[in-house]
Amino acid sequence: MGDDRKRILSMLAEGKLTVDEAERLLQTIGPSKNESEVQKDISESKNKRDLKYLRVVVDSKQGDNVNVRVPVALMRAGLKFSSLIPPQAYRKINEKMVENGVDFDINSLLKGGDIEQIIESMADLNVDVNSAQGDVVKVFFE
Repeated sequence: MGDDRKRILSMLAEGKLTVDEAERLLQTIGPSKNESEVQKDISESKNKRDLKYLRVVVDSKQGDNVNVRVPVALMRAGLKFSSLIPPQAYRKINEKMVENGVDFDINSLLKGGDIEQIIESMADLNVDVNSAQGDVVKVFFE
């Protein structure tokens, strides 16, 4: 891959260019020896760029407003860090979850799951709550 292409893809990964801008620049340079590789890099960068933050927004009628942005990179680090949790802790977590009516094996999610696949699946997460008192709660990825 040429230096110009690498520079454009690097700028895309850093968020200095949008996917559309990168595509236009790559088209200006002309086709590469391996165009499918470039398209794959653009697609992967677009997917990662689509998920920058987990947002929690609360608009309360009483003025107790909340606006939280959690970087997805922090979530990736947390999921990687979870691999250090000993198996005994997973058993205790699963037992407590079952006691509270949640039959869920956290070990299979964190140990067996692909981190990027887990994060990508969260892209569709969208929670909207409108209370009778007029409070609005939204949880989503951006």
